[in-house]
Amino acid sequence: MNILVKVLDVNDNAPVFSADVYSVMIDENVPVDTIVIQVNATDLDEGPNGDVIYSFSNSVSQRLLNLFDINPSTGEITVKGLIDYEEKDKYEIEIQASDKGLPHLSTQKSVIIKIVDVNDNAPEIEVTSFSSSIPENSRPGTTVALISVNDLDSGLNGKVICSIGEDVPFALTPSLQDKMYSLVTKSPLDRETQSHYVLTITAKDAGQPPLSSEKTISVVVSDVNDNSPEFSLSPYTFYITEGNNPGEQSCNKVVGRMVSV
Repeated sequence: MNILVKVLDVNDNAPVFSADVYSVMIDENVPVDTIVIQVNATDLDEGPNGDVIYSFSNSVSQRLLNLFDINPSTGEITVKGLIDYEEKDKYEIEIQASDKGLPHLSTQKSVIIKIVDVNDNAPEIEVTSFSSSIPENSRPGTTVALISVNDLDSGLNGKVICSIGEDVPFALTPSLQDKMYSLVTKSPLDRETQSHYVLTITAKDAGQPPLSSEKTISVVVSDVNDNSPEFSLSPYTFYITEGNNPGEQSCNKVVGRMVSV
């Protein structure tokens, strides 16, 4: 007589993930529904005891739930919201693989998502300690304004170079403080030649492609008493009839007028 013994499965195996730690890098600003990573877990049990469903653990914050989603069947983690490197450059999410047995058995793992900075922020220019008017006798090197630049990006994307046109008697010199410049005179000024300058300051980062911004300021060259009066003619020649007394006007007429400017 043959006796057939059938061993019934008991849900005694929890799902096992294929990796100890999941780590991935994604660019900031990736579109919604972009697949970040696909996790995988297996369960040695049979039937519902071996069927695996994926979810985020209960410890995951609402903020992360607003940014990422997980497919319960495939284990695909996708982007759900706006990913901004400047807000946070790394996320760690606890995921969970559970079987359908009764009672459920589950296993948790960490998924580390590192955000890659993208050059999505143009430099910002701020003008401080600005003297809108400067005397024409100011020496070269006189400070007109202090310029600060800032870029929210990191690395080369946040490295900024500031410049100004070459055809003006002004220059930008780096300050001892990081990302600070001094706007100074680089050659003598002459109000009688030019009394007003419109200066355009350009800040460009080193990202690829580079982003830039501009700031325009107006500088008035104020007058200094540096010019002596000059006669409009040299020499002046006048003709009068003879016989006039000193100081007397001939026929009530002025002999002549001299004009100086």
